[in-house]
Amino acid sequence: MNRLRKRVRIGKYAVPILLLATLAIGTVAAAAYVVLTFTMTLPIAEHPRVYFYNESLTPPADEANTMGITMNIFPDITTIDEDAPWDIRSTETADIFIRVSAMGAEVASVYIKADNGVDTPFEATWLTATTDWGTGYETTGTDISPTDYDLWIEVKGATGITTGSASVTVDIKVESP
Repeated sequence: MNRLRKRVRIGKYAVPILLLATLAIGTVAAAAYVVLTFTMTLPIAEHPRVYFYNESLTPPADEANTMGITMNIFPDITTIDEDAPWDIRSTETADIFIRVSAMGAEVASVYIKADNGVDTPFEATWLTATTDWGTGYETTGTDISPTDYDLWIEVKGATGITTGSASVTVDIKVESP
């Protein structure tokens, strides 16, 4: 007789050995797992070395990682903010990359220029949102003598837009912050 066809008596029941062997192996296999853990070390920095700065607020809004600008737009007309209230401030040399990652259908184009009065390290126009970071631009400055880059922003409304609101999301990536 085949060994696997044998039965084992458990109380008043006869259970095939093959069934018992399968249950035993399945129980061992189900319990065979490993838990992996890791620890993250997160140094806390005072602030990034490139950040938004608004000296027109009282008190000045210093060292912000986010900011908002409100502009009215009109159908097929470009609205210009020659000196946006927020600047990009740099306290060391770093490479920045700027992109428009979201743009409402009400917006035809966005132009952004960063200028420190001496040079223009960055200027670009977007007709659509993008995930590409494009070309990097170098910022300079020190803790004692930071460099402020004024933002010049132009937004053109799409043809045929009506009242309501639109939004544009601008991302700035700082390398070597």
